Amino acid sequence: MNMKKKLFNDYITAIDIGTTKIVVLISTVNSDGSFEITGVGQSPSYGLKKGVVVNIGQTVGAVKKALKQAEEMAGIKVESACVGISGGHIKSFNSTGVVAIKGHEVSQSDIDRVIEAAKAIAIPQDQEIIHILPQYFKVDGQDYVLDSMGMFGVRLEAQVHIITGSIASAQNIIKSCELSGIKVSEIVLEQLASANAVLTPFEKEMGAGILDIGGGTSDFAIYKDGRIRYSKVIPIAGNHFTSDLALGLGIPTSKAEDIKKRFGTVSLDKILCLQNKTEDVDLGFDGGVKSIELSAASEILRFRAEEIFEIIFDDLLEMRLKNLMPAGLVLTGGGGLLDGIQEIASKRLDMPVRIGIPQCQTDSIPDLLRSPAYSTGFGLLLHSMGLVDGKEFFSGDKSTIGKIFKKMKSWIYDFL
Repeated sequence: MNMKKKLFNDYITAIDIGTTKIVVLISTVNSDGSFEITGVGQSPSYGLKKGVVVNIGQTVGAVKKALKQAEEMAGIKVESACVGISGGHIKSFNSTGVVAIKGHEVSQSDIDRVIEAAKAIAIPQDQEIIHILPQYFKVDGQDYVLDSMGMFGVRLEAQVHIITGSIASAQNIIKSCELSGIKVSEIVLEQLASANAVLTPFEKEMGAGILDIGGGTSDFAIYKDGRIRYSKVIPIAGNHFTSDLALGLGIPTSKAEDIKKRFGTVSLDKILCLQNKTEDVDLGFDGGVKSIELSAASEILRFRAEEIFEIIFDDLLEMRLKNLMPAGLVLTGGGGLLDGIQEIASKRLDMPVRIGIPQCQTDSIPDLLRSPAYSTGFGLLLHSMGLVDGKEFFSGDKSTIGKIFKKMKSWIYDFL
């Protein structure tokens, strides 16, 4: 593999700060660009709600625990890491910019100017731009092209996908890491990281969607022609499945999580097979034992799963996005492990659906990571090493976000 970024250390670290778990991955990098994952750490996540830090102290404790595990396994001391960001505060939209071409031949300067024009839009004061992802260009109104460099014309147009996030949420993530002894080198949107981990080059080119069902949010994105075309954070995820069970069955949340993992399914056929089958649940604190109908539990899970895919279906219909997904949908994240969810997604969306696990041209992926639950962490690792196909541009201005991330690496990427 060829490296796209200069590496200043012989190891790279990624931290996935999720609502239900913290994952730390450490990878050594060889001179030829190949890599090997040498450290894996994981800890239950406390202090986050719907992907947002709500208790810094608890978040720091969880990060430290996962970090210590990974460092001991790798035999190194980590100084900096690439960290993911998600949550209901994430917003995204497409924007268009137009400029006159200097000298009638598109140069890097023209591309820079048209991107600046596209990002010159009003956003709320508490939000700042995280990513600017070019989708396509047009020269003199011709059909769109992915690379306009060197083309002749008088008018250059660009459409970009802009992703914004809460300044406060980003600050809290950075502070949590710094209090854990880690400098944040980059912040990356989690659905971009997950897509890099599980989508094949063919799917990105042909057109496919990815839905990462995490603990606090479900992150949705669509790729076409190798570029992101749409993204959205859905505030429904694994914890909502568990909460529904706890409330509907009248049992503690921890017991509901256990029922979900051991017996949960959203497959109609399997729900029918669970008829008249029960499981005794110890309520604790002298609450006695309660007999739970497993078919009723799975019906609750099915209702919530249907809600997620109904939201996606409505978006595809309203914004005419389905034609961008001929290769179908890839499900990943911990929610992708729920039995029958692939079936219900395919039926509601009327398209091919598969479960995505981390993949890369390396044999060094530990068996532990070959699960949808670790897609984000692995994708962050790939991003940090430059082993991704996506093109990104960020203008290094002196805005608030620039001040917040002044200790971070530049977000200005080579634009091809």
